[in-house]
Amino acid sequence: MPSKTEDLWWLFTRQTIKVTPRQSVLTAAMIMHRRNFRHLPVVDEKGRIMGMISAQDIIDSLNLVLSKPDIKTTEVIESLEIPVERIMVYNSICVEPGDGLAEITKKMTFHNLGGMPVINEQGVVHGIITLRDLVGLMGTSSDEIGVRVSEIMNPNVITIRQNEYLSTAVRLMSEHRIRRLPVMPEGNGSDAWIPKGILSNKDALGHVARFATKAPTDSGAALTWSVPTRFDVPISGFMTRDVMTVSQDDDIRVAASKMMIFGIGGLVVDDSPTGRVALVTERDLVRTLSRKKGTSVLMNALQYELEVEKAKTRASGGYGAGSHA
Repeated sequence: MPSKTEDLWWLFTRQTIKVTPRQSVLTAAMIMHRRNFRHLPVVDEKGRIMGMISAQDIIDSLNLVLSKPDIKTTEVIESLEIPVERIMVYNSICVEPGDGLAEITKKMTFHNLGGMPVINEQGVVHGIITLRDLVGLMGTSSDEIGVRVSEIMNPNVITIRQNEYLSTAVRLMSEHRIRRLPVMPEGNGSDAWIPKGILSNKDALGHVARFATKAPTDSGAALTWSVPTRFDVPISGFMTRDVMTVSQDDDIRVAASKMMIFGIGGLVVDDSPTGRVALVTERDLVRTLSRKKGTSVLMNALQYELEVEKAKTRASGGYGAGSHA
């Protein structure tokens, strides 16, 4: 297994998009939506790490303003024009030069993190590693891990009805610290527990993006906005309608492979034994797996692809880039 960060550069995003503490939360939200990211390092003028801002942080900020009745788009936009430093997480846990994959996964699982910036000895950000990077490793091999989806899935999922409004979805995400909500049909018919879609925190950020007539550049260029309308609308209008599924009897390698191929962070378990909605997520594939089966099982699940990639790297004499989710 790789013993230090230098051996893992191919796993990191080398040209990481960063923001400064004085850039607006709105700019960070637009970058996340446009680049399909959930985490952005916050750096000082020399590129040194100051903290992180995540989609969840922005959801928490949205929750505060959406608690007001009859909120207007202009009010929501103004509430997001505060500087990143107002809501960012300071003193974030980082991947440091001496860390190997075992230490990286230990930090990520122990602190329940979705991503960590990769820094050098001076604290300058060189990349980021996320749960999606680790799940991507797990999903590449065709060999079974020997753990079934049913062993790590979450059978007690918070759901939402398709006629509910965004404010309700944001409140649920904020209060329960979750990234996605299965969207259920109205009524109690035979399909009452078949999701009509999934609403993720990035879908919510996408709703913000709908009001922009000019997307921000990564350097934080000014935004111009269309004519304001009601912001709090039914989630059925912008939820993700393609629900990707997996069986409870599938090896978790199958779930990891589907997440990697489709670039998603969660799958609906379509044959949950309770008859209710169950999910398996990136966090389950890493943190829950480690907690229930032990770190050694997690490391073994990652080892095959690591050895293959190390061999490719040595043969080519260079490094590639990972995902940034």
